[in-house]
Amino acid sequence: MDRSIGRLRSLTLTSLAHFTNDGTVFFVPVIAAIVASHRGVSPGVVTLLFLVFYTTSTVLSLFVGRLSDHLGRPASLMGLGLGILSAGLFGFYLTLAATSGPLLVAALLGSAFLTGAGSSFYHPLGASVLQASFRDRSMGMALGINGALGSLGRALYPSLYFAAAAVIGNYGSVALFALVGLAAGAAIWLGVRVPVAETSAAPAPEPARQGGRLAGATPTPARPADALTRGILTLTVVAFLRSSATQGIASWIPTYLATQRGLGVSADLGVAVTTMYAAAIIGQPVFGLLVDRLDKRAVLAASSIGSAAAMLGYLGAPGGWIGTAWLFAFGLFTFSGFPLLLSMATDYVPRGANSLANALVWGFGSTAGGAIGPLATGVLIGGDYARLGFAFAVLAAVAVLSGAATVFVPRAARTTRMRAFG
Repeated sequence: MDRSIGRLRSLTLTSLAHFTNDGTVFFVPVIAAIVASHRGVSPGVVTLLFLVFYTTSTVLSLFVGRLSDHLGRPASLMGLGLGILSAGLFGFYLTLAATSGPLLVAALLGSAFLTGAGSSFYHPLGASVLQASFRDRSMGMALGINGALGSLGRALYPSLYFAAAAVIGNYGSVALFALVGLAAGAAIWLGVRVPVAETSAAPAPEPARQGGRLAGATPTPARPADALTRGILTLTVVAFLRSSATQGIASWIPTYLATQRGLGVSADLGVAVTTMYAAAIIGQPVFGLLVDRLDKRAVLAASSIGSAAAMLGYLGAPGGWIGTAWLFAFGLFTFSGFPLLLSMATDYVPRGANSLANALVWGFGSTAGGAIGPLATGVLIGGDYARLGFAFAVLAAVAVLSGAATVFVPRAARTTRMRAFG
């Protein structure tokens, strides 16, 4: 198969997975907004909901990354992950439609666990497929395009959700998108039966493949210790700080808009959230292009500091188009981590440790930070939704700190990536 065709197939399959994964994960903050405004659930329960979701995704991502390096089947596992994620979303539907009282809380947390488990698959696996397919200086751009499709999912799902809810209700719309996720997972599972860059453990000059993996090839994963380089460890810490701040804000934005800006759970809320996420459709390819051409550490620092500045601008904005512009800027800088962090991760590990390194940076870094951030917001508001603005300002300061911390990430040689992939 011509290599350009293999690249196109890899980019198409991973982009479909990213679109569906990130669009589906959008429902977790929306579920939180629904139960906070319509079902009278306390801030403590909402905080616990976020903690279970993000912690589960963090812990299991390491297992998924190591399993992928061992099996050499990241694309196949992506389909499985989407199936689990969709099952968790259907669990949320049953929770909203059929439970109340203590059972509602228990079912919310159970569905959060299942959804977190499904969300642990995509990012380390999709990045591994692209890292294996794009082994030159176009990797950042490929990750950026792929990330833009994930952002498109986050941008479209809010509006699509509220459009469907107008016809079949809020709860029925949740069930509908659970079925959409299952269909996408099945499409990806079937899609890897044809040639696609399946493994980061071994390059494929002649990709004769069977059942979604190299025919006759034996994956040779690196040892787990090979992923624990200084570059990976420092990048993980920076990603943790960055995500703690940005996800601590972004996950509570729907609740903030519903309870403090008077939008409720309405189409106006969907438009506002769509504005924030739509910015990354532009931002991710742009940051992917920049990371291919400039000092990656400087680009990462600029994205973190820009995110903080945009949120502070939004908090001080009176609303209207000015507030919308600041919210757009926040999304532009915030949701750029995929091409930035995972392009950088390839510079610090040998071939065969890609998925595990991705899982460390994205799982323990970005996703674990994403678990701590919403928890920190919950602690800062102290049971009062009116304190969300104060909490966002504190987390903006943490985002600035994460930008400054990039000076501790070692500079990678320009040739590191090429050495890693042969």
